[in-house]
Amino acid sequence: MTIPEIQELKDYHRRAGARSAVTVDDEEMRRLTEVLARQRFVVETPPAELRYIEGLLRLPLSSIEAFFVIPASGHTQCACGRTPTALDLVVHAVERQVHDEQLLRDALAGEHNLFEFADEGRAAPCLNCGREFVSDSYWTHDYLYA
Repeated sequence: MTIPEIQELKDYHRRAGARSAVTVDDEEMRRLTEVLARQRFVVETPPAELRYIEGLLRLPLSSIEAFFVIPASGHTQCACGRTPTALDLVVHAVERQVHDEQLLRDALAGEHNLFEFADEGRAAPCLNCGREFVSDSYWTHDYLYA
């Protein structure tokens, strides 16, 4: 999935020297999340799963207000019946040490408006059955992967 407005912004930042991510101002972050929120299939992570993420990363309770995922085509629901959410992605990142835990905490705690460039989706196993699924994009208040 390539959303033209998102791709244009990635291209702009890459021409300016960014390689894989960039910190953006509040207005640009708002525009980016609005573009993603208008996509056909957006999954909102349930509040109980947000609390689990906060506990896993030792973040203050209710510090993550919302976390959305856009599944790749064909990955909107796992064969076991679970709808993959941000929880699956975060658990995988922590267990496999995909990123340093402090980096995950900083990104999800909203230290900066971080826009990480997604040239491919992000794969993770389903929490119920372990089958792999792919997310094209995901975002929370101050972090966006698209």
